[in-house]
Amino acid sequence: MPTTLKEHLIFTFLMVFFMCFVMINYNVILHNGFSVDSIKKALLMFPLTFVVAFICEWFIVGRVAMMLVPKFLKEKDPIFKKILITALFFVTGMATLMSLYGALITDGYTSNLFSTWIKNISLNFPMAYFLQVAIAGPFIRFIFNKVCSVKVESK
Repeated sequence: MPTTLKEHLIFTFLMVFFMCFVMINYNVILHNGFSVDSIKKALLMFPLTFVVAFICEWFIVGRVAMMLVPKFLKEKDPIFKKILITALFFVTGMATLMSLYGALITDGYTSNLFSTWIKNISLNFPMAYFLQVAIAGPFIRFIFNKVCSVKVESK
């Protein structure tokens, strides 16, 4: 995994970019159906959503997750367990915060906010967890390895 601040920044940028891009398309298509207009809408929403997601990841979720992960893992735990537990903490935080963001930008601050937020979490968490563990994690570690020219171990 990244060891320096610069490496953490690069890794976080790549991961948030990938996850945000896929998840915003997933949500727009889920709510509006698959069409050219849905893809256009997702692309228009992406820049601001990426900035919000990056800020949430860098300043909130990443810090909390990295404090909690060591409490649930031992040094000798298998790599796959480390991947699952780490992804669980990151995805739980990000799905919760970004589902709230999605509820706010689609419904605004209304009486439906809480129910929309909970519905969004229930739709986003399973998709984001699968995406993180099965696709984004391995892919971003591979890209990070190429970009930073360092061997990245899977954690």
